[in-house]
Amino acid sequence: MIYLDNAATTPPDPAVLETFNKVYATFWANPHSLHRPGEQAEQLLEQARAQVTELLGGSGYRTLFTSGATESNNLAIKGVVEQYRARGNHLITTNSEHPSVEKVMQWLEGAGCVVTRLPVGPDGAVTPGQVEAALTHQTILVSTMWVNNETGAVNPISAIAGCLSAHQALYHVDGAQGIGKLPFSLAETPVDFLSFSAHKFFGLKGSGALILRERQQLPPQLLGGGQEFGLRSGTADVPRAAACAKALRLSFDGLAPKLANAGVLNDLLRKGLAGLPQIVINSPQTASPYILNGSVSGIKSETILHGLVGEAIYISTASACASKGTEPSPVILALTGDKERARNTIRISLSHLTTREDIEQFLDALARIMNKLG
Repeated sequence: MIYLDNAATTPPDPAVLETFNKVYATFWANPHSLHRPGEQAEQLLEQARAQVTELLGGSGYRTLFTSGATESNNLAIKGVVEQYRARGNHLITTNSEHPSVEKVMQWLEGAGCVVTRLPVGPDGAVTPGQVEAALTHQTILVSTMWVNNETGAVNPISAIAGCLSAHQALYHVDGAQGIGKLPFSLAETPVDFLSFSAHKFFGLKGSGALILRERQQLPPQLLGGGQEFGLRSGTADVPRAAACAKALRLSFDGLAPKLANAGVLNDLLRKGLAGLPQIVINSPQTASPYILNGSVSGIKSETILHGLVGEAIYISTASACASKGTEPSPVILALTGDKERARNTIRISLSHLTTREDIEQFLDALARIMNKLG
């Protein structure tokens, strides 16, 4: 099997599964109980929380464990609107966001908010200047993804955070495709909210976090017993928290050589795809090396995927959260303005487990399938 759909999910690292199973077997007590087993579970939960915060350079921040980036995005965006509605009702985002942000923005528009969607440039990103020009005295939140989940385009989040430092607007970053793959530190990129999912970096599904400043208060979206600092009620999942921390730590081990290797493989992939006249590459040169997106002409992308499946090679057509739809990709449409390109896309996404042989075999199979279908 050649698996090239790592932007959708990665397989859990065996060490992460070992941590999860060990913690579930040993620290199964409710961490909110006052007895000794509960206290031990709570201690492990807080250790995991502190480790995640420390790994991300988050002095002055705290980690709120969630089910993943979708929940974290909802909690941050809706929470800010509820908390600061008296200050204003203007939100700024981009026209290339993940559905877990865009759908929230649409919902908030229905609730009376004004949303500005900044258009991305040829590099698939927005500029700090665009953000600054869109700010008003009513702006309470800017929300952008770090790395685009379809094209790999990278927004300049450090610079955007800098231009917001003197404004009341808070900054939320969806880091799902960047955390665990690209270097990051909250000390260097002081955003107000950071969302991520552990299954994007060899952790477990249903596991993730929202990182926020220690003094930041938000209305909870889940009401109940007031767990997770009163922001997310429900019995904390200690095994998943421990597994999340373990996966994040492992992702930081050897991060530089992993990134360099991904760059080499991405270059090989680009050169191979450039030799196929039916494909035009959508991902900019400045994109994350872990994601490469292209559009196919004359052949439906789903047909290509089915052909590759027959050879046990797995890629995707778009975001896994929207890949079952038939509409053109709004991300590629925003980037290219071309409905046909947006309708027939393929996404190849790598990991540190991807090899040169994987890329070569994929390119060979793709060329044979396209020649047969074309």
